[in-house]
Amino acid sequence: MIIRNYLQCLTCDQVHTLRIAIGDAKRQPHHFACRNCGEELEVVLTLGTGSGEGAFSCSENAKFCDEDAKALTVNLDPNFVIPKDQADSPLSFPRLEQMRTMVKAMEARGISLDQMARASRGGGASFPTEWTHLRKAIGLEARGKSKLSRREIDTSGELFYEGERLDSLDDWLIRFLLRLVGPNDSELFEKISKEVERIVAAKDTSGLMAHYFADLRAARRDAYFAILTDFFRNYSEFSQVLYRVRLGAPAPENAAAGSTNFESVKTFYGDAFETFAGLVELFTMLNNLDAGREYDQGERLTLKKYRELDNASKFNPFAGNAAFMELCVEVDNQIRNASHHRGIKLSADRHNVLYHAGKGGTGEEQSMTYVNYLDRCARIFMQIVVLLCVEIMMNFRQGQALFGGETPS
Repeated sequence: MIIRNYLQCLTCDQVHTLRIAIGDAKRQPHHFACRNCGEELEVVLTLGTGSGEGAFSCSENAKFCDEDAKALTVNLDPNFVIPKDQADSPLSFPRLEQMRTMVKAMEARGISLDQMARASRGGGASFPTEWTHLRKAIGLEARGKSKLSRREIDTSGELFYEGERLDSLDDWLIRFLLRLVGPNDSELFEKISKEVERIVAAKDTSGLMAHYFADLRAARRDAYFAILTDFFRNYSEFSQVLYRVRLGAPAPENAAAGSTNFESVKTFYGDAFETFAGLVELFTMLNNLDAGREYDQGERLTLKKYRELDNASKFNPFAGNAAFMELCVEVDNQIRNASHHRGIKLSADRHNVLYHAGKGGTGEEQSMTYVNYLDRCARIFMQIVVLLCVEIMMNFRQGQALFGGETPS
């Protein structure tokens, strides 16, 4: 369904016909350039309870207005990107073709429509809505308000799981995350979790577990929570590519994003890369054990020396473990370098991301589409999510909880 409205840029007086598709979140912010002067405009659609109902608001440099024969069309879609040649077409319906492409991708991976519907919870609460409740419960538990956290867990079981009781924050979190990643990455989670279980069952992990629970667990929990919070803070940007990423389908070529709020996400890939590179040391320690060594002794480096490596090199020690490496596909240190050394920007037409590769972000300028940037951000985020699910299961098998909030005995 598409809702129309008319927005005037107060810088140049250009009127825009907004064609806004209904998405999966209640609040739908969109950032785009005035089609005449290029000033960034923002419009927010907040959906009501009925079909087609919604309240609009906009940035201070714009105002809603009456229909104008000279208005320029702007297509906005919170859940799909738009073919570049249709971005300003009054007759564009980009969802139809992309949904056909997604169905083909599902069929190629043996994923049924029913599986995907269950993973997305159909017309139920959106991911941002549930995350708001989950984040609240995690925060309460972290601040020592366990009873209030437990109350939020119980309430959310009614809201999101048809009254099914949630045993703990970990129970709730892993259910939520496995729906978020979709069927494709859920299978990868099962594969890696079994590999971790195999190593733990075959080797003496007492030293590793003692180190993990005493020195690592709290910091790793904080790192996961921080990147989850950052992702959902900018969900309206990432949701434009999320459906395709969850299916493992590549970003469409020559596509445009309706919303281009680059400033809010320009460091996300770099932050996610650093987070992921820090978290995979769990794979390194497990791989050391699997090779018959102590958890803190690699083939060439001690764990202390391993931690001094640059982040791009931290994937090398477990390169021989196919299951672990299957999770480490989206890892581009060049984008991280650019974003953390102010070497990344959005092109004037808001279609491409320009960045300087090389150490310190001082190399030659490279480019990718903004859609491709969002796609890669979402993919590296999903890798972190799968690793988090693996870690929750590892804690569970040790009789522990990563986030807490257990049902009182």
